Amino acid sequence: MRSQKATDASAPVDGATALSIEVSGDTPPQSRPRLWVAPPLPVRAPRATFAAAIIAVVLVGVVGILLINTKTMEQSFRLDALRKEKTTLDKRQQELDRQIYELSGPGNLHAAARRLGLVQADEPAVIWLPNGDIVRPPAPGRGPTAPTTDDGLRETGTPSAVAER
Repeated sequence: MRSQKATDASAPVDGATALSIEVSGDTPPQSRPRLWVAPPLPVRAPRATFAAAIIAVVLVGVVGILLINTKTMEQSFRLDALRKEKTTLDKRQQELDRQIYELSGPGNLHAAARRLGLVQADEPAVIWLPNGDIVRPPAPGRGPTAPTTDDGLRETGTPSAVAER
C-alpha cells in the first residue's frame, strides 16, 4: 500500500478519474480565449458578368463544335470523291492491262512484226551469257516482206514509185 505522504502530494482522484485541482495563491487562473466557427464571407460576384462569362463559354463551345463538324463533312466529301476517282482509275488500269495482254499475244506480235517488214529468222542466234560469246551467229530470215515496208523507197529513192505499185 501507499503511504499517506504519497497521496497528499498527488492530485485528487476518484477511481480512475482525476478531479479538478484547486489553485491557491496570488496568480489568477489564465483563461483561454474561446474560438468560434465563423461562416465564410459571402462572395459577391456581379451577376451580369458571371452570366456573360457563362454565355461566352457556351457560344465558344457551340462554334467550335460547328467548325469541327464542317471540317469533318468537308473531308468526308473529299474522301468520297477520291474513292470514286480510285474506282475510275482501277477500271482504266484493268482495261489497259487487258489491252497489253491481248496485244502481247503471239499472233498480235507476229502481225505487228509483219507490218514493220520483219520476217521470221530461220536459225536464231545463240549467245553464251556468262561471258557473252556468240555460239551461233544470227542468220537473216528469208521470206516475203510486207507491202507496207519501205523497201521501195530504198530501191528507187522516190516516194512516188512506191505509190505507183
